[in-house]
Amino acid sequence: MLVSTYISGIMVSTEKRITNAARELFIKRGYRGTATREIASRAGVSEVTVFRKFGSKKNLLKRIMDESTERLSQVLEVLDGDGDPRDVLEEVSEQLIRVMVEEKIDLLFVMMVERELEEHGFEEWEVPDSAGRLIYNSIEAYLRKKIDEGSLRAVDPGTAAEIIVSYISHASLSSHFRGHETPSAGRFMDILWNGMAGGGMIKG
Repeated sequence: MLVSTYISGIMVSTEKRITNAARELFIKRGYRGTATREIASRAGVSEVTVFRKFGSKKNLLKRIMDESTERLSQVLEVLDGDGDPRDVLEEVSEQLIRVMVEEKIDLLFVMMVERELEEHGFEEWEVPDSAGRLIYNSIEAYLRKKIDEGSLRAVDPGTAAEIIVSYISHASLSSHFRGHETPSAGRFMDILWNGMAGGGMIKG
């Protein structure tokens, strides 16, 4: 049976309340620094309910990232289009930044890395890192395809993908830490595409 409650006039399921609470606490206190009883209290449920719904704290983290990764996958479908490569990458970058800000994907990953993962080396880092790998692999494959088709210069698609992913990550983190509006992907693409000294990635 789906149990729901209303938050700010919107009906939210019990599972969603738990994942929302866990996301905020993981970011604030770190994965290991967050107890399931604290997640339960913040979500307004019992600790038993948390375990009944998810089984473990690691499963809860995985659910959070699975949901976020699903949203990212939907955005990355833009890369399947046949539009101008610059326009396609600008659109996908803007949408990815928007999703990452809303889902706090990079913020969650950075907090976990800085506070715990390098010190403890536990395997949960692979869960949030999967989102970054999904974005990189998708953009790298798209660039490789366009280079093979002759639409782009024969640059290293891996390096180009790293540059684009780094921009997306920086833009989303800037929105969190500095309160900036989402930076214009168009300005970034102008620099990447045209190059600082001319030439750029476009095949003339």
